[in-house]
Parts: sequence; structure tokens; C-alpha cells
Amino acid sequence: MNDKIIIRAMEKSDLEHVLPLRNIDSNSVVSKNFYKKEVLINYLNRNPKVSSVACTLEGKIIGFLLCGHDGIRGFIYHITVYNEYEIRQISKMMVNRSLSELKKVGINTGFIFTKSSNFDLEEFWDSIGWTVIPDKISKENI
Repeated sequence: MNDKIIIRAMEKSDLEHVLPLRNIDSNSVVSKNFYKKEVLINYLNRNPKVSSVACTLEGKIIGFLLCGHDGIRGFIYHITVYNEYEIRQISKMMVNRSLSELKKVGINTGFIFTKSSNFDLEEFWDSIGWTVIPDKISKENI
């Protein structure tokens, strides 16, 4: 099924489809107020091309990864994929795409901030080469 999944940059026009996805699990540590359309538009403007969405060939958004940076470090604040899809593989594809975009702007260190997930986050991050630190997960040389 994943060969039919397209991973691309999140665009402002995607937000109407992304916002409902944030409710399918509770892995985000950011305030619910962060997930207001106008706040996310500002975030995407400040961090162009680094957040990702996963889409079917028909264009249905089935997952998203919210990513940005402060000019020194990259940050992933939320990853969500609908449960009926291959969560780990699609998540990894979105992570790889977002990290590639961070590298393009000179960001080589990253952190993810999450609480819980619809899959084992610690095992997932460890399997793709990240180091799990209590209360944060990081990777040098992304």
C-alpha cells in the first residue's frame, strides 16, 4: 500500500485536512491552541517546506508531520497517520523527507517532542537511528 503514498511538503491549503488528523492520537506536546489554522499558517510561513503530509494517489491526506527549526536545531512536534495505514513506514517516510528539508537549510541536529502514540515511539525512533533521552528524542547529524 505504501507504494501508493506520496510524501510532500505541507501547504497552507492542506490545513483543513490536517486539523482533523491531530485528534486521532495524543502524541503532541503542544497546546491545543497551537492547532488553530491561523497559528499553523504563521508556523508554515516561518518554516517553509519542512512539515510533511502523506497522501494517497487520489490526494487524500492520511498523515502529517509538523516540523520546524529555530535556525540551529530542528523540531518535530507531531506525527500522525490514520490507523488503517502502515503507520511506521509512512511515519519514517515523512521523517526522512522533513529531515532532508532541514539539511537543505543547514540544520543538522533535531529533537522530537511527543507524549504517547498509536505505536511504540521509543522502538520506532531507535530503529531509525535516533537516541531516546527521557522526555525527548534527538538525533545528531540529520
